[in-house]
Amino acid sequence: MTAGQGRGYIVAEVTVHDHETYEQYVERSGPVLEKYGARLLAHAFPAQGELIVREGGREFERLVLVEFESLDRVTEFYDSPDYQSVVGLRHDSATSHVYHLQGVPSAATSD
Repeated sequence: MTAGQGRGYIVAEVTVHDHETYEQYVERSGPVLEKYGARLLAHAFPAQGELIVREGGREFERLVLVEFESLDRVTEFYDSPDYQSVVGLRHDSATSHVYHLQGVPSAATSD
């Protein structure tokens, strides 16, 4: 990563309605995330008090935050044949809102 370039992130709000299929998604997507250098930063459940929705009244079962070296790497991961071969499991087992975002650039970052 070059100095000043922000990291890339995936933020997902997920409500699972088929836990067995969703677990298959988690198991199969894990190695793909690893392959693309992803790092799980947070996995929180509002019902367990791990996340507090302060505004907006949004309701979901879990929130996931994953970090990549850049937004380009997020896109590369998401569009890869590896991920596209498993994302249907999530689509079939959960309602999701998924966001890709650019981190704030920092001259101090020197990975």
